[in-house]
Amino acid sequence: MLIPKKPIRGVPRSWPKEIPFNCYPSDLTQEEWDIIKPILEELEPRKSRGRPREVDFREILNAIFYLNKMGCQWRCLPKDFPSDPPVSYYYHRWLDNGVLETINTAIHRNLRKEMGRNETPSAAIIDSQSVKGTQERVDETGFDGSKRVKGRKRPILVDTMG
Repeated sequence: MLIPKKPIRGVPRSWPKEIPFNCYPSDLTQEEWDIIKPILEELEPRKSRGRPREVDFREILNAIFYLNKMGCQWRCLPKDFPSDPPVSYYYHRWLDNGVLETINTAIHRNLRKEMGRNETPSAAIIDSQSVKGTQERVDETGFDGSKRVKGRKRPILVDTMG
């Protein structure tokens, strides 16, 4: 029996190595990680000199997805994840550098390919959504006459898969 050197979160050391990574519903599946890993290796290469990286990018992404799904504060991350400073650092860095957008595009293209469609959408629908607003900011609200809603109207571009 193989015992992992570093304990996998939430799992005793005595368990075998073939343990599923996703302990939380928001965790990456192996298929998703196989798509994301080459992107991160290309955009965040290991440096040949200097201090080695101590964080696992998969765990950082799992923590970001957990925060997104659960809506908790950075400091309220479960102890299974890395601490909040590196998670926050990589989140803001990847957001500013467009890494998260690249990951989202890659997963979207892979999903379209699995469904037998072109990687990029060939048709789209322009729609709008009316959102009720508060009475305090009058300068930013309007009136949608067709739906009789006072608030904001935001345009949305949707492809054929939603």
